[in-house]
Amino acid sequence: MSNIFYVGIDLGTSRTSVATSTGKRITTRTCVGYPKDIISKKRFGKDYLLGDYALDNRLGLNIVWPLAEGVIRESEKSLEATGLILRHIIAEAIPDKKESDKIYAGIGVPAQASLNNKRAIIDVTTDYIDKILIVSEPFAVAYSIDRFDETLIVDIGGGTTDLCRMHGSIPEKEDQITLKIAGNFLDDVITKAILEKFPDVQLTPRIVRRIKEKYGYVSEVSEPVVVTLTQNGIPAEYDITDILRESCLKLTNPICKEIQKLVGTFDPDFQEKIRNNIIIAGGGSRLKGIDRAIEKSLRDYGGGNAATVQDAEYCGSIGALKMCMEMPEEYWEKI
Repeated sequence: MSNIFYVGIDLGTSRTSVATSTGKRITTRTCVGYPKDIISKKRFGKDYLLGDYALDNRLGLNIVWPLAEGVIRESEKSLEATGLILRHIIAEAIPDKKESDKIYAGIGVPAQASLNNKRAIIDVTTDYIDKILIVSEPFAVAYSIDRFDETLIVDIGGGTTDLCRMHGSIPEKEDQITLKIAGNFLDDVITKAILEKFPDVQLTPRIVRRIKEKYGYVSEVSEPVVVTLTQNGIPAEYDITDILRESCLKLTNPICKEIQKLVGTFDPDFQEKIRNNIIIAGGGSRLKGIDRAIEKSLRDYGGGNAATVQDAEYCGSIGALKMCMEMPEEYWEKI
């Protein structure tokens, strides 16, 4: 007798997370490393490496981030890499799957992903996913926390920030906004700001990401942020407190403007309710003080209330899982 396994996937620019009906949760970096030459291929003994393992060995690999811009890049290598990542993480999450068993998956994508991009996901997973439901990432977040009435979801990922107004039914196009200002943008801003003040320090994307994730803030006060960086291999301490806040504000200020837009264009009878029900999700929700910064931006509108999700890592994948377990048959494979 065959079994049906349900899988919720948050296919993110930087990280991909999975939650399954068996209770398993797994996350991985959304990247694939291909050996640079015959020497690296001999060293690894594989045609590709995935996730953190690939990054740990990146000097001998060509790293592909297939969703670097928030959606699958339209190249054969990016499509292949996306398929490899999804195949691997599903196999890891459901190791006991038999050949006769079925996989039903809900996959979260950016709010305004194109029809072609959704079709590409279906095409690269057709060999190992039996039924697929493509869902908006902010809608998946709302589904995970059962917030469907007059709620504004702000999902700050790596490549995109997705905003979505919920009002008791499936959101319309005008309820959703996708910004290309997100975690990767902030990494670039922080890198440029540090090098402008300390031009000789040595930075890599992983170093900058660790700084952002550990110290990033937009609150008006903070403990001093002093980090150890190297200059020509020699470590020293650098105070980046002001640099970090000014950089993070370049992320949050545009997001706040789009929140104002979605509040200001909503039905006037429900504007007060939606500005007092703002949920912040994604990796960007970990920035210290981001909830208060959003509330401050709504003072001219009568104030607001913003809160961050408790589980930023798996909130989207849990919502996608719940949705695919509860969704009526006629919605499957609907794009």
